[in-house]
Amino acid sequence: MALEAGEMSLTVEYAKDLKDKDWFGKQDPYAMVRVGNQQFRTRTATDGGKNPVWNETFRFNIINENDAELIIKDDDVASHDDYIGTCRVNFAKAREYGRDTVQLPVSSKHGKQHGFVQVTLMFTRNSALKAGGHGGYGYPTQYGGQQTYAQAIPGYGVPAPAYGAPPAYGASPAYGAPPAYGAYPPPGGAGYPQPQYGAPPPAYGAPPQQYPPAQYGAPPPYGAYPGYPPR
Repeated sequence: MALEAGEMSLTVEYAKDLKDKDWFGKQDPYAMVRVGNQQFRTRTATDGGKNPVWNETFRFNIINENDAELIIKDDDVASHDDYIGTCRVNFAKAREYGRDTVQLPVSSKHGKQHGFVQVTLMFTRNSALKAGGHGGYGYPTQYGGQQTYAQAIPGYGVPAPAYGAPPAYGASPAYGAPPAYGAYPPPGGAGYPQPQYGAPPPAYGAPPQQYPPAQYGAPPPYGAYPGYPPR
């Protein structure tokens, strides 16, 4: 059965209880990662001794490759680099579940185990990469990120807005909300009431201003009403 192609992310985290190849001081280990015809190298953990820490991630494409070899060496500037040990990590679980963290026993040239190396794998299938590189099968694309398995699938895992929260930008306003700015014509335009600046508005029920206010209890002046007979 052919294996599905995709991108593998391999993080070499740390090693513990490695064989010490230096007689004086502390050794300076580094790790070489070989996958098919691809090869990568971690930085040198200066004075890492038997318990170096790297926390370095390498990303590469795989098709039929299903494992990687890690070779641990001591960086020695005075002579050739000393061989510390080797180990292999299998991709099967990462291909199936999208992620795998494993502690790999490190073996010397004579097959004796001296400590282990912890490695984390992350796998993204090719179909997910073609869909936009966001892990359409639910596999995170970056180790240590905040993306969850559910959030990787569009439409799933996105939290609903809290009750009473304002609508998102561009959404239609809630029922009864005031109209948006610009819904009414600007002041001074056609159909807009012209304000009377400086004059107080007439009281509710007051007579129009063209008639003189009535003097309650006093007779109206002569000629105030039309048709009144002259004297």
